[in-house]
Amino acid sequence: MPDRKLGRGLEGLLRARPAEPIPDLTIPRGPTTAVPVSLLDPNPCQPRQDINAEDLQQLQASIREHGVLQPIVVRKHHQRYQVIAGERRFRAAQAIGLAEVPVVVRDVPDDQMLELALVENLQREDLDPIEKAMSFKSYLDSSGRTQATAAVRLGLDRSTIANMIRLLDLPPEVQAMVRGGLVAMGHARAILALGDPRKQIHLAERVAREGLSVRQVERLVAPSAPHKAKAKAPAKGPQARDLEARLREALGTKVSVEEGPKSGSGRIVIEFYGQDDLDRILGRLL
Repeated sequence: MPDRKLGRGLEGLLRARPAEPIPDLTIPRGPTTAVPVSLLDPNPCQPRQDINAEDLQQLQASIREHGVLQPIVVRKHHQRYQVIAGERRFRAAQAIGLAEVPVVVRDVPDDQMLELALVENLQREDLDPIEKAMSFKSYLDSSGRTQATAAVRLGLDRSTIANMIRLLDLPPEVQAMVRGGLVAMGHARAILALGDPRKQIHLAERVAREGLSVRQVERLVAPSAPHKAKAKAPAKGPQARDLEARLREALGTKVSVEEGPKSGSGRIVIEFYGQDDLDRILGRLL
């Protein structure tokens, strides 16, 4: 990188436009029109894999009596419509043979369909932890975004996304127990520390069978979990912490500012997670 590029200084770099949250297009604002249910298709990126049968039956009963009170948000797709928000209302209307439903049509590109489905479910219906983990991983893989930029767009902490995705490292048997509500998110995170899939399955079965608390699981895991000796890092000064925060926001990725032995010296470590991510960061720096 030529010196003249660096000569602009950090203040110039920090003016880079940060990642912006995705607008919530799942809210049914705008003109409403009636569309035949036969012309609606489910969201192909829908993160929710299961819909509670009892909840769906209650919704069907409500629609029979009152109709669909909140319009379904859709986009035009060829000669049909794809559901963006309102999957349960669509399925309930379809199940009871409703001829038409009220919809609001939005212009949404393909690359935002998964984002919007995630936004709706995270804010309104709550996916189970494994569905969230699979959805986040699919979103990162398909969009090429980092966890940091995805967190900004979805309105979440980066650690939330990272912790969810780690659940996919659990054996399928344990994931099934998490999805079924037999093992909670806190239990699953503690079980991950074991590393050995057989031990993870055995402990998850104990949790489901004996109703162990998260604290009990953590105590059981502690003797078996691998320990790494970590040298205690010196405390960072307020200027270094502030610079880290500003660089992370500006570059949309993890940044570490390490202070050197001499006053005013040190180094900046910028992380990237693939060639596309590197190109994006360089585009903001150069």
